[in-house]
Amino acid sequence: MRKQFTATVEKLLADDHRIVLLLGDIGVHAFRKSFELYPDRCYNLGTAEQTTVGMAAGLAKEGFYPIVHSIAPFLVRRAYEQICIDFGAQELRGLFVTVGADNDYPALGPTHRCPEDLTLMQCVPGMLCYAPENEDVVDYEIRNAVASNDLAYVRLRKL
Repeated sequence: MRKQFTATVEKLLADDHRIVLLLGDIGVHAFRKSFELYPDRCYNLGTAEQTTVGMAAGLAKEGFYPIVHSIAPFLVRRAYEQICIDFGAQELRGLFVTVGADNDYPALGPTHRCPEDLTLMQCVPGMLCYAPENEDVVDYEIRNAVASNDLAYVRLRKL
């Protein structure tokens, strides 16, 4: 699923100049081609998810469509208030994509799990939530969210 996510976003970056990719120190290697081709629209902001959400909101207010990617416990738990206020309350649009919600990283303990991610994100005003089961659905849901200019959350599973 993660490979499909990368391929889909790379195609969207090529086709749509509104797309800005913001990474939370994850997927940097997978997106190395995107960083080379679109250095003005791809950023690794490190483990600063609250700041990343704020930056994504600012970009959304300026007409960009941000795609934010990090692991679920860091993005959903630590930046939840920013997502609710910066995106939900202001009716901004963007895509949040995570991995690691369930038990993808068992050796890293409870700080790297967030099984409640879908429940929380469904409470964000206007947020559409998806948990795709295969690569084709990953591609469809990401493309559909971008084309529809939705506020959306996609939970990827580590396969």
